Amino acid sequence: MKLLAIIGDEEARPKVRKLFMSHQVHLFSNMAIRGCSCDAFKEPIAWWPSEKDLSTYSSLCFAILDDAKAESIMAELERQPIATDPAFPARAFVLNVEKML
Repeated sequence: MKLLAIIGDEEARPKVRKLFMSHQVHLFSNMAIRGCSCDAFKEPIAWWPSEKDLSTYSSLCFAILDDAKAESIMAELERQPIATDPAFPARAFVLNVEKML
């Protein structure tokens, strides 16, 4: 089993939901996230689209899936990234689920 998490800007949420549904994932969770940085960066961080005191509103969608389905969704994201701004595509993470009760 895998935990697949996809985080992107708020506008990406409908596209992520559509991706899950197209892979017959009908049970998943999503949450709104307000990201911010507390310190000014000396150098810009490529994957963080905000500066000090600027908030970024994001969405995190996640599901527990069998290995094959998680791999299939990741492969599709690699082929067709979800992005409202091409500079900041949604990021996806796959984690092993060792035990679930």
